[in-house]
Amino acid sequence: MTEKPSNKHTARPVREGLIEENEDGSLTLVIHDLTLPCRSFLVEHKVAEVGKVSVTAEFLLRFVRTMGTCTEDAVQAFFGYNRREMAYVLNEVEEADYIRRVDGRLTLTTTGHTLFRPGSDEPLIYEVERKTTRVGFDLISLAPAVKRYLSYFEANLPELPLENQEQVSSATDRVPASFRRFFREFAPSVDPTATARRSLYSIDTVTAKERFSTIVRVRLVSSGLKPSQAEIDLSEWYSEYELADREAIARAIAVVVDRMAITSREDDSEAYQLLVNLAPEYLKEWTRRDGLSVQRFYRHAFTGQGDVRADRQTTPVVGNLFTPENARRLFEVASYGLRRTKQVAAPIFWVVPQVPLWGSTVILSEVIDQLRDRVLRTNHDLTTPQPVEAVALTVGRPERWLKEAFDHCHQSEVRVFPNGFEMLLVPGAFVAATVHAPIGQHSGLSVPLGFVSFDERVVARATDLLETMSSSFRLGEALNRRLAASAVLLSEE
Repeated sequence: MTEKPSNKHTARPVREGLIEENEDGSLTLVIHDLTLPCRSFLVEHKVAEVGKVSVTAEFLLRFVRTMGTCTEDAVQAFFGYNRREMAYVLNEVEEADYIRRVDGRLTLTTTGHTLFRPGSDEPLIYEVERKTTRVGFDLISLAPAVKRYLSYFEANLPELPLENQEQVSSATDRVPASFRRFFREFAPSVDPTATARRSLYSIDTVTAKERFSTIVRVRLVSSGLKPSQAEIDLSEWYSEYELADREAIARAIAVVVDRMAITSREDDSEAYQLLVNLAPEYLKEWTRRDGLSVQRFYRHAFTGQGDVRADRQTTPVVGNLFTPENARRLFEVASYGLRRTKQVAAPIFWVVPQVPLWGSTVILSEVIDQLRDRVLRTNHDLTTPQPVEAVALTVGRPERWLKEAFDHCHQSEVRVFPNGFEMLLVPGAFVAATVHAPIGQHSGLSVPLGFVSFDERVVARATDLLETMSSSFRLGEALNRRLAASAVLLSEE
């Protein structure tokens, strides 16, 4: 008897998360550099260095303290001093007002008694010295802060909020407590010759001086399973032990990070579709009829990120372009693309996404400088040296730090690209394109997802896209001409 084929099929297990648990790992979403408001203070204080009396005086003081009171003859007999030696040691302790001599009897003075700390039989003395030093404190936690030169770009980075203005205005009154608390940390810079036996004796006056800022590096680290939920990593700024003294700053950073969360936007699907339009050959495996399968492509990007090679012209990226791994891939793509190009590379165009605090890191200015140098070398090799401009394309007024990082910022008053779309393009050489949106949940931190590529077809499409939209940014005749020329050359190739 022939068995009928069964209509039942074993269902494939449904993945509940974005990736399998055994594939999970840390994911650096973004790096931000924030300025921390600080102030210098002039602190007049006294320090006391613990010293020791001479050995002969120490034994005499210990003997008298034990006896309570005794005769000079008893001391001379006990230590075997002759008259000259006895006169010498008595002269030392009398001049220091440690011992009183009355009718041939010896007793400790009040000063002599204070030489002995509770539980100790060893007499110690203090030498007090007046000092004036300039020290820096941050204005949020009043922990030590080191003043250093900041570039114009760094000085314009976003500042941590001073939520408690009263605390800032009363900083001078609170400095003595902080100076005393961190004196051991300040001591080497205050006096390089200071010994461990030197201690703070008193704080006399505190005078507020100039304000300054220092940089706090903030890494937001999430996981493959929950990429839109990140933890704050400050390990590049201070060690865990030192951060314990700066809890108020950590709380201020948490407030900033909470404000960075966004909600999925209506044009996110348009942004992902732009990725597909730019690199359809590369993204076809993760493209459905309704567009890019974001979660499937995310899993591929998270678990299968590889190195850029000559035969791998397009590589996925997840996380901001300024993370170490993604920056490395970006430079590798730039090297391949610039090595292959036969035309003078046009300016560096950067479509800035509409996400909070984008580009607020020193790494942005470093990336632009390095890309500019590479493009300049390529142009020089083509015997047509010319300036290479970095151009930011924004919607609305650009942030202060963007104005410092780029040579030109061209803005549009209306939306040109989808809000979360980012594109870095050097026509004729390479392109990077990502979408900033929450992944795996409706709201949370944005998870940049996209690719970097030196594929000629992808670069040509990106150039055409930018040329089509360029009028909205009012680039000016020179930039428009160079962009149009690049688009023509790429189409001919």
